[in-house]
Amino acid sequence: MTRSSLSHTPFLITFLVVLLPVLTLTVGGGSALFYLLIVACLCMVATTPATHWMQQLRPYRWLLLVLCLPLAAVLLSQLLNAHWEGPSIERGLRISLGFPCLLAGFLLIDRQRLRHFIWGPITAGIAATAIVCYLAGPTLQRPPTPQFNAVGYGNLMLLMAVLSIYSLSWQCTRHPRAERAFKIAAAALTCVGFVLTQTRTGWMAIPVFAIIGIALAGWLHRPMRALAALLGIGLIALAVGASNPALRERVTQGAQEIHECLTVAPTADTSMCIRLQLWNSAWHMFKSAPWSGTGDRSSFKDMLQQGVAAGRVSPFVARDFGEPHNDFLQALATLGVAGGIALLALYFAPAWLFLRRLRRNVPQTQRVAAAMGLAVCLSFAIFGLTELMFRGMRTVSLYVAFIALFTALSAPSPDQADDLAPK
Repeated sequence: MTRSSLSHTPFLITFLVVLLPVLTLTVGGGSALFYLLIVACLCMVATTPATHWMQQLRPYRWLLLVLCLPLAAVLLSQLLNAHWEGPSIERGLRISLGFPCLLAGFLLIDRQRLRHFIWGPITAGIAATAIVCYLAGPTLQRPPTPQFNAVGYGNLMLLMAVLSIYSLSWQCTRHPRAERAFKIAAAALTCVGFVLTQTRTGWMAIPVFAIIGIALAGWLHRPMRALAALLGIGLIALAVGASNPALRERVTQGAQEIHECLTVAPTADTSMCIRLQLWNSAWHMFKSAPWSGTGDRSSFKDMLQQGVAAGRVSPFVARDFGEPHNDFLQALATLGVAGGIALLALYFAPAWLFLRRLRRNVPQTQRVAAAMGLAVCLSFAIFGLTELMFRGMRTVSLYVAFIALFTALSAPSPDQADDLAPK
């Protein structure tokens, strides 16, 4: 590789980061692109003196260590069960090795250049909305979305819209007013697509997104203004949700299904009751092997078959479902206590870093990145309550790339290092 080609590596890395959410939400390929992004970052690191990039990574030793927990939990569970499952190990490797490789590369790139990644979520949101509108058709039926089911797809669309809104404080072009108008329009359009997916899970994250946005605006120290903003966002969300009759019907139907499942029909084949059956089965699976888990995701189907005999699961659920629609219960069932701790660390260790960097005395450009990182961490934790967000490699890759990216973009400058470095 020539010196001339290496000089274009920062541009290549930025382009790949832009492309990652677009491919993830449209044609697929985000998983393979993740490896290409790692290779590009390693090329960037290889052309930099080791003392420099190691110095950049040194403040993150604790975070790098914590993010090795998912891989350690997988290896421990599979060792105790004497069963090796390649995909689970690969997920752990993408986190424990992928994160430091990406972070090292991102920290070496000019931040103004790297902020152009935002065109990726914006483009992904617009493209996903176009797909949803096409699949929903003139009757606006719930779309059979590609790449993900409608729940995961809608959740990621909402996240892309939120990232677009948070980026309003960044100026990436020479036309700030036009840029802001475009970002707002793209976010609004993506929210329309999210509503059309008729996803209920994403609405649970809206209060969290709103609080982060209020903190980003610096209004938390003005309680009345913060409360008014929170109420305003809540009313807008309520009005938007109520404007879709199908979504209103799904919310009402969901409440009825939960009541019926808990009272008269515990094995009914309804949307919410199926989830309750899956969660109950995952909990029984965890209790049967709390320290080692099963070490194998495929064993969940066998447990469901046993649940049919015990009257906990309907034959339909045992036949057509192979995971609990809950990331935390999935981690507990397959990896035991260590898996649950590792997943919580994956959510909340970087979230704590971003929360500290959202303080008022931090430059606004860095606070924007911190708000984005916090939104990604907390939204995945919320989305994972009713959907297996980490079902596929592509969402694992997207999550790891995002937390590495926002860690780099929110990193303190040398004169801030003593105050804001991770502790």
